[in-house]
Amino acid sequence: MQVNRITGVFGAEVIVGDLGALDDGGLAELRALVCEHEFVVVPNQSLTALEQVEFSHRLGPPADSPFIEPSPDHPEVIKVLKEVRDGGAFNFGGAWHSDFSFQAAPPSFTVLHAIDIPPYGGDTLWSSMTAAWRVLSPEKQEELSRIFAVHTARDAYSPRMQAIHSGLSSMTIVCDESANDTRVHPLVTTHPETGKQVLFFNRGYVRDLVGFDDPDAKARLLEWLHAHTTDARFTLRHRWTAGDVAIWDNRSTQHYALNDYAGFRRELHRTTIAGTVPVR
Repeated sequence: MQVNRITGVFGAEVIVGDLGALDDGGLAELRALVCEHEFVVVPNQSLTALEQVEFSHRLGPPADSPFIEPSPDHPEVIKVLKEVRDGGAFNFGGAWHSDFSFQAAPPSFTVLHAIDIPPYGGDTLWSSMTAAWRVLSPEKQEELSRIFAVHTARDAYSPRMQAIHSGLSSMTIVCDESANDTRVHPLVTTHPETGKQVLFFNRGYVRDLVGFDDPDAKARLLEWLHAHTTDARFTLRHRWTAGDVAIWDNRSTQHYALNDYAGFRRELHRTTIAGTVPVR
């Protein structure tokens, strides 16, 4: 297993022959690499939907994926698909977010397999929330450690967002009122496998903070958190190649899929692995 770092902050390319053929020791090593590097890409893979599901099951049980109808090939696979005819329609994943952080126990890992990639455009950015935490002063860390964040899918999947999602002709996303539910998580969490501290924030789903009497101060902090956690110092940008399998840790990253490939087809297959309740 050859490991090549992508940036000086996080991310790695891992060269293996066949993901599906990894023995238990190899899988444990790969899992540790994902936790350590937070984002890992394994190139030159060719997984069927069933093979991707079987590989994902070895990382853990499947996570619940609300609002998005799965692939007809397998109920645990989401086809992230934008057709040529969709033009400038909204791009699935086209805002900074951590997958389903509005759930009581958000996913631990996401596996995304590149099937059909445009000749240019369609890159995805990731940001390390452990790196964003490490650079803060002890005083700022102490301040943020006392705060709880309100996560909700209302600005992504509530009924008023249906028209945006309906622009994707080959994905069925059904918005409903359950998106208005809220979930409170600590703003600073402890990673359950590495023990590292994480600034558990993403603007896509964090829409409020608990315990602020001054709404202006709260709004300023929310804007600062977004600007800080997506600062270029903490990010990497991945240029997809067909056959790439990206695996990332949702507990310590957020990501953003760019929408700059109008006129081209882009298809990736996604599976998510169940996580645990975030804790301080």
